[in-house]
Amino acid sequence: MKVLRIALVVPGMPQSSGGPSVAVAALAEHLCDAGHEVSIVTADLVPYGGPPGPMVEVDKRVRVQLFPVRSRWDRRVYRSVEMRHWLQRAVRTFDVVDIQGVWSFIAVDTTRACLHAGIPYVLTPRGQMARWDWAQNPWQKRAFFALFLQKVWRSAAVIRFLSEGEARQSMVGEGTRGVVIPNPVSLPVERDARHYTDGFRGEVRIPSDAPVILFLGRVTAQKGVLELVEAFDQLWRRRRDAVLLLVGPLDGAYGAAVAARVNRLSSRANIHMLGPLYDERKYGVLATASLFATLSKNEGLPIAALEAMAWGLPVVLTDHSNLPEVPEYNAGATVTLSQRGVLTDTLERLLADPAQLKEMGQNARRLIEERFTWEKVLPQLLSVYERVVRGNSAAPPAVLNEAHEYGA
Repeated sequence: MKVLRIALVVPGMPQSSGGPSVAVAALAEHLCDAGHEVSIVTADLVPYGGPPGPMVEVDKRVRVQLFPVRSRWDRRVYRSVEMRHWLQRAVRTFDVVDIQGVWSFIAVDTTRACLHAGIPYVLTPRGQMARWDWAQNPWQKRAFFALFLQKVWRSAAVIRFLSEGEARQSMVGEGTRGVVIPNPVSLPVERDARHYTDGFRGEVRIPSDAPVILFLGRVTAQKGVLELVEAFDQLWRRRRDAVLLLVGPLDGAYGAAVAARVNRLSSRANIHMLGPLYDERKYGVLATASLFATLSKNEGLPIAALEAMAWGLPVVLTDHSNLPEVPEYNAGATVTLSQRGVLTDTLERLLADPAQLKEMGQNARRLIEERFTWEKVLPQLLSVYERVVRGNSAAPPAVLNEAHEYGA
């Protein structure tokens, strides 16, 4: 096996970004486990240009190149002058570069450095090229794509989509050389769930027999948290014992609006906004929950939902979550946001049948074991890296032709 020198380039690795940062850190760790040399090249950026915060923990075998962002403007456009200069010098030391996300000057500068040095790169948009994402600030994104991003997209050795749904929803499809490789997750270590559950229920003062609905992720409009809160309030009027846990950082004005709305609801005593939780405390909410719910309006592939299923939780998702395997495995339910009242009815129906809920949870765990573990997914990604490196030449890379691959 050839040892690959792999660079994962990402605008930032803050804890506050949740899933994407965790996914990159986990990918780096498992690439090291497979015997490869891995660097994370990143800046001290956080979502929406906020001030720097703590980074996610990264395996000590991974070389982290962390660059500052000096100006307020550079924070807004996701650019680091120091990173750009370093990449121009150092990108030749890598065999392949994997650029995470697209809407940043870091992606543009990395692409320019790779093309100048003749180093192939993979582009992983993580849902950012979908129609819903483009609809946020559409004129700015159309201009940015036309002026800067079009070459980034067209020159990639391959585009890595996280799901077939993400590939279908891409605003740029014609001529795209793409492959579908999902986010993998780790299965939790086998331990008595009561080790986590009893302590957490006592800490948050949740009755031992209360059904618990869990949302885990950034509290953003993209995740449909306001809609989930409203649906839960209607559920509480039918089931006064139900509890909703909102776990994750609040996203600016939207997060504040969610908190304000919760404080006005009759069910507010049964809604716990816990902020971001990590490690043992995160395991506590996963072990305590009866089911997981997120109302995504756009996803590449929701890592939090995969983690929940790995813990044996049934999930309630929208069709925009790009997990058609959930109904296929009977691992939960899929709802449509436009059908008002359907979510409340679905939550009530699932919580009313503990036997069905248990069976769905077992199916969810089996789905992860069969489709989304690192053992299943990492060889697919390594195969792409290896083929890209072998095909590196002055000529454009060959288009991939296997199942679950897209392009002409």
